[in-house]
Amino acid sequence: MSIVSDNMKYLRKLHGMTQDQFARRLGIKRASVGAYEEQRANPNIDVLKLMSKLFNVSVDDLLKKDLRKIRETPNLIPVDKPAVTPLVSEPKVGVEPQTLSSIFEQYYTPPAAAPRPQPIPAPPSVPVASVIEPPKPIAAVQPPAPAYQPPAFNNQYDNSNGATMVQMPTAEYEKTSPQLIPYVRQSQWKEYIEKHNNSDFIKRLPVFQWPLLPKGAYRAFEAGDDFTYPNAFLIGQFIGNWYDIADGKTYLLVARNLGVVCRRVYNQVKIKGTLLLSSDKNTIPTFEVPLKDVLEVWEIKAFFSTVLPEPTVSLDHLRHLVNQMQEELNQIKK
Repeated sequence: MSIVSDNMKYLRKLHGMTQDQFARRLGIKRASVGAYEEQRANPNIDVLKLMSKLFNVSVDDLLKKDLRKIRETPNLIPVDKPAVTPLVSEPKVGVEPQTLSSIFEQYYTPPAAAPRPQPIPAPPSVPVASVIEPPKPIAAVQPPAPAYQPPAFNNQYDNSNGATMVQMPTAEYEKTSPQLIPYVRQSQWKEYIEKHNNSDFIKRLPVFQWPLLPKGAYRAFEAGDDFTYPNAFLIGQFIGNWYDIADGKTYLLVARNLGVVCRRVYNQVKIKGTLLLSSDKNTIPTFEVPLKDVLEVWEIKAFFSTVLPEPTVSLDHLRHLVNQMQEELNQIKK
């Protein structure tokens, strides 16, 4: 089934997806995608149907046609690809060629006859001084700045027919680093939950710069009691879709009836439609939050704190003290 393998690899690369992203779209393991593309295994009919729906191509074409020939599959060309206009038009069949003189007469317009010069009137006896006004400067017209569009988190999942609602994140909020990062204090959490998608509110937040961050949308939040280090600020990168949440990583979530929390997250959306939140502190219990209640998800990329961590006791140092006490007890017994 080499045609299916070639078509799968071609369609995946045409849409700019890695094997991991392609596997998430189909709801299968990444290793299975590698096995299909390397012809070590054949996809079943369910996988073929998912590919047909994802790439808008029939199952019959996947099995029988080599889709790498773009001319035979014009519907697979990306929408944003401009159409190619030939520089030289092909001659039309059945039309007599035109002579050069007919083309010249069709497009050439002779210049109008120049007007006859008019006699210049004699100057008046009394000279009149003319006042020449300097040209007024023309104000440069500045193009309007593009309106800020806050990033939106995709918290929708429809499992009525086993299909995943895929909503690709927009790239309008992406910037190049270093960039200005807005930060939110604990006193602003309640207002932030209500106005997190209000561009005017986001523009009023204080900002700072942080170097060495990859391309993306970032925001900083003052950490609460659920973070290990006190008086810290957490810098998070925006996550646009719930299926990009990886198990065991630390995220900062903004959710209804929950507020702003920092937790290790385990993705249970396909199973229960929820996210499992676990804290690194033993005093904070583990619980689940429905995906529909989550407003924003930020993956923690960096943090800074104004308080240094407390020193921890080394196990080697404790072992040395125990051995030293044992030697002293042995000397006392003697």
